[in-house]
Amino acid sequence: MKKLLLFSFLVMGVSSSFAQLTCAGATVLTTNGQYTTPAITGTYKVACFANFTNPAPKAVWYSFTAPSDGEISISTNLPTNDGNLKSNDTRISIATGLCTGTLTCVSGNDDISDSNYLSELLNVPVIGGTTYLIEFDNRWSPKAADFTFDFVAVSCARPTAFYLPEYADTTSADLYWNQTAVAPANYQVDWSTTFATPAGSGTLVTSPAGALTYSTAALAGLPESSNFRYYVRADCGDTQSNWSGPFYGYLPVTLPYANDFENVANNNTDGFINFNLFNAGPTSTPADYADGGAGYAVYTANSTTATSNLRAYFRGVSLQIGEEVTVTFKTRLYSTAVPSEMNFNLTVGDSQSAAGQTTIVESFTNNSDAEYTEHTATYTAPAAGIYYFGIHNNSVAGTTQTYLFLDSINITTNLSTNEVLAGSFSIYPNPANQYVNISNTTNALLNSVEVVDLNGRVIKTQKVADLTETQINVSDLARGVYMMNIATDRGSFTKKLVIE
Repeated sequence: MKKLLLFSFLVMGVSSSFAQLTCAGATVLTTNGQYTTPAITGTYKVACFANFTNPAPKAVWYSFTAPSDGEISISTNLPTNDGNLKSNDTRISIATGLCTGTLTCVSGNDDISDSNYLSELLNVPVIGGTTYLIEFDNRWSPKAADFTFDFVAVSCARPTAFYLPEYADTTSADLYWNQTAVAPANYQVDWSTTFATPAGSGTLVTSPAGALTYSTAALAGLPESSNFRYYVRADCGDTQSNWSGPFYGYLPVTLPYANDFENVANNNTDGFINFNLFNAGPTSTPADYADGGAGYAVYTANSTTATSNLRAYFRGVSLQIGEEVTVTFKTRLYSTAVPSEMNFNLTVGDSQSAAGQTTIVESFTNNSDAEYTEHTATYTAPAAGIYYFGIHNNSVAGTTQTYLFLDSINITTNLSTNEVLAGSFSIYPNPANQYVNISNTTNALLNSVEVVDLNGRVIKTQKVADLTETQINVSDLARGVYMMNIATDRGSFTKKLVIE
């Protein structure tokens, strides 16, 4: 019986090797074990990685329909492949969707490390009854490769679909993800401002599953304008699922702000999303293409057949009403031939989405690959709130494939440091007659508060021992207008107070 099963398996592997050259003809995986791809010469389709032109994109395909909720692992990290050789470089995508339509990336991996060019996707959550498409592409090598495939059923499934966090201010975030097929009693969120902190070792927040199709968790009291990583798992009572993550949050910042994509501790992007990150080292193609030479930049590309419609978004910034900001950034073109002109807009809105980008701040054109060009635009906030600037690549179809590199973002404000600080503080109620509360969104520590009348006389003084908020009794003050001089560990400012 064992010989018969092995023979059947080998026949299936040989007879279906041609069929797996297309997405629609993907070889169906039904058994855990080790497999060998043919040479990568089939039809490529964008899944987890952007299109590429050198070499021309090719792929081979497999598919797997999960019999139940569980997790799959795929790895080319085998001795027969020798991951130290760039000639054996592999890249894998796992996606869902229709071969005739758009594929949705579930998980992808290029290199295991800087010195191991093989690929590994471990414990990827899958949903029972869903078909997953597995694509090996020739971005780095067209050679055949050995790989292992493993499916494990799980009774307590972890969530698989996550959304961008939402930010109401500079110290809090709301996290969102889809419910698992069988909702658990609760979900557990583990967050930390240190990206390297292992799952389960950060701050734990429990969130009930609820009755909606998605679940959410509110994180409050985070360090102002900090970056954080988070994991999420299902709590099924007696058991917990594996952790999903890490995912990352980037709280809105107050100005000034700069991002040159060089800070590895901030994932280089520091909250910039959608354009591809590029490590422009001396051996890269193109070489040394970051602003200033070696380093990091991000890029987008045109189309040679249609007008582009690609968007990327900056990290959020917290602005006051009437605050005027100046945005500068640099771009440079790259093409293996004469570059095509590329057009793009600087936009702004209330979210990192096309629907949220309601205003075009300024339009730009770049037609040079000689050096980086600096672009500048100004914008005045019509109301206090969180704003997101974006880049909209709307280039017309080019005669040549051309890339637009972007680097060296700077956002500055016309406000002084004390004006920015004052905008982060609230005094309420105002007008008041009994008590006045003082609070802030920046975690600035209060030192003292003075109430001064319009003749400049100090009417009341209250010392505050390093608190972010306090309450002052004003019931003894006569009706009228006063000024409150507020001193903090970050500076001093004045607010108007009305007593009724």
